Amino acid sequence: MVTVVSDKEQQLLRDALIAIESLAGTGRLKWHKSRHERRMKYLEMVLQRKIGQGEVFYGKYKKPLPYFFPMLETIKQAIVNKATGNYRAIISVDGLDKKKAAELTNALRIGGLKLEMVRGRRDESEPLIRLADMWAGCVRDAFLSGGQAKIFYERARKTGYLIEIDQSKNPLRGLEYLGYSR
Repeated sequence: MVTVVSDKEQQLLRDALIAIESLAGTGRLKWHKSRHERRMKYLEMVLQRKIGQGEVFYGKYKKPLPYFFPMLETIKQAIVNKATGNYRAIISVDGLDKKKAAELTNALRIGGLKLEMVRGRRDESEPLIRLADMWAGCVRDAFLSGGQAKIFYERARKTGYLIEIDQSKNPLRGLEYLGYSR
């Protein structure tokens, strides 16, 4: 599970990511729909240019844990880690319907976060979601097959680009499957 939490000017970040997508040849494609060489070029460019550095958080969860719970915890811990002062978070989640957006909003507010809104967005319209998707694919591949993805993952961790959510603070740790499906 990967989330991007940024307090910087969002449009500048989006523009920089769109430029990299164009140069890398990934366009608006997600990890699994783009070619390996293009994915690696995209990751290399975001790492070199430090676009999103220290703003990309990930959590590792064992399957078959229900999707909603890891998403909730990853978002919550990432915002707590990054937010300072008087903040109001706007959260965009890939493919989230209105009912799930309302559930996520309520759960995050109960968890003490200050939210303006949670909304579902299509990855085709949001470069920040595509950035999270690229890193989710990279992290998953790093653990499943190693190779170049593992090299990028380790480099991103060492440089502080990727930040792992502390599982010791995670109430979902050791949670068994509850029969929830997305």
